[in-house]
Amino acid sequence: MNFALLAINWQNLESKIGGEKISNILWCAGIIVATLLAKKTLARFIARGISSVTNRFTDKKHGNTFCQLIQSPLESLLQVGFFYIAINQLNGLLNSFLLHRMNDKHEELAIRLSDLVDHIFLFLAILFATIALSRILDFIFHVQLDDANERENKERQQLLPILKDVLKVVLWTIGGFWVLGTVFHVNIPALITGLGIGGVAIALAAKESIENLFGAFTILTDKPFQVGDTVKLGNVEGTVERIGFRSTRLRSPDGSAITIPNKKLVYENLENLTNRYSRKVKLNVSLRYGISFPTLQTSVKDIRSSLQNTLYVTEPIEVVTDGFGENVFQLIISYSLPVPLPQGATLNDIKHQVNMGVYNVLAKHNALPATGVDVSTGIVNEVLDEPITESNQEE
Repeated sequence: MNFALLAINWQNLESKIGGEKISNILWCAGIIVATLLAKKTLARFIARGISSVTNRFTDKKHGNTFCQLIQSPLESLLQVGFFYIAINQLNGLLNSFLLHRMNDKHEELAIRLSDLVDHIFLFLAILFATIALSRILDFIFHVQLDDANERENKERQQLLPILKDVLKVVLWTIGGFWVLGTVFHVNIPALITGLGIGGVAIALAAKESIENLFGAFTILTDKPFQVGDTVKLGNVEGTVERIGFRSTRLRSPDGSAITIPNKKLVYENLENLTNRYSRKVKLNVSLRYGISFPTLQTSVKDIRSSLQNTLYVTEPIEVVTDGFGENVFQLIISYSLPVPLPQGATLNDIKHQVNMGVYNVLAKHNALPATGVDVSTGIVNEVLDEPITESNQEE
């Protein structure tokens, strides 16, 4: 091996290819190859080193989460740094001119390849550094949100996602100004002044977004609802999953995700169903004409007694007639249920028990229609074995 090294003519490494020394080209290629081979291992080692420090300040071991978040941008950042070192080995190539001319005022304009390389790598370094800081913010808020969930602190559960989004917007804004100032040499103070002058136009263009942002802060301060509450807005009902700075996300009973702008939640009438002590359920029943008044009174009394004996049904209980149709008249039955329901009880099961009890009473007193009647049109159909379908409505 030693003889092989001695046999190499080291003077040949000083010769040039395209104006660049062979030794510089080999150094550049060697650093690039070494970086590609070692970047993952080095990034993982640094990430684990930092995560071991963070574990000392948290109750739980969040090291794996931190490594997953930070490893990719850290790997890219290391690659950019080592590639920059590798490219800078090519001194002859970097010192060549891309543009060299005289302008009308006899001023020399010269742009070297090294200037272009410096600006490109500076842009990439700022980009990946911003991404890395953004991932660190994600990790910090992940730890804080995990702690808030364990303590069941709903205020922090609501505030932390919005605060994270605001800080990330600020971080990327700073990164954008940093790129404009250092890479593109933009006069940042003049740019900020220009943005201030055009702020009115921007505010008008972003009117909806600003209203939603203030709506988010109104929700957090006034607290008409919290994450986990069930709310109803018009015909939309669902459980609050997340309050963002632009919109709030609900999960409907059928599992659909519903996104509502925050300003709509603030300006329109909102019902917080979680804060109510009871819910009212209404049942409409069609009765046939011809039953005697004493039979009707007895039926109403027995229906009330049946509801009072149904598990979980509470007062007020109302059984009243409401309207007369062409072939039938309506009996309105309403009752209340506790909120939340006891463990193991479901709304559909209770409705089923109530409906069965009402049907049993009306069938016993022969108060149900003897023929199938279309209540909406009054058309008499052939005789059916089942009575008219009853309708349930929850208020």
